[in-house]
Amino acid sequence: MDFTSAVKENPNLLVLHASSHRTSNTYELWKLVREGLQGIDITEIGLRNGTLSDCSGCPYSTCLHFGEQGSCFYGGVMVDDVYPAVRKADAVLLLCPNYNDALSANLTAFINRLTALFRTYRFYEKAVFALVVSGYSGSDIIAEQVISALNMNKTFFLPGQFAMMETANNAGEILTLPGIRERALTFSARVRDFLER
Repeated sequence: MDFTSAVKENPNLLVLHASSHRTSNTYELWKLVREGLQGIDITEIGLRNGTLSDCSGCPYSTCLHFGEQGSCFYGGVMVDDVYPAVRKADAVLLLCPNYNDALSANLTAFINRLTALFRTYRFYEKAVFALVVSGYSGSDIIAEQVISALNMNKTFFLPGQFAMMETANNAGEILTLPGIRERALTFSARVRDFLER
């Protein structure tokens, strides 16, 4: 009950997505949330258009060997951009559109590829947050996948009410939801509270 996280100097938030800036309701929701995070150091990385290869399951010894070097057999954006950004971040925010009640392929690939770094690095002091937008239903299923993959499996710290879950189907519909700006700013305040304490 007396738990407090480590004090953060110049806190950094890493935002990972695989969303189209033009049509994604999830990305539109992120833009609303970002309005409440002015002054926070934010690193945003898009994992779209074939930039990220999924893990193909190297033997443990191979994964450990590359992980000890802060690398991965498959290289690319994970090694060049994502691993350094994860190390720097105090919190990771995933933008999670609901694709058939599953995380998107690119976010799943990110989680899978994080294993090489996890071989030698623990994420106990890093929080995980999520913005989940479903067309009809199932946001809770996506949030549970984030908990399972990053909190329970990869040791990220899980703040209370870590996920904001909304329902919007057609492009731009998220912006028409009653009270959406207020809910987005409430979520921003939750993220900011973790980063600035």
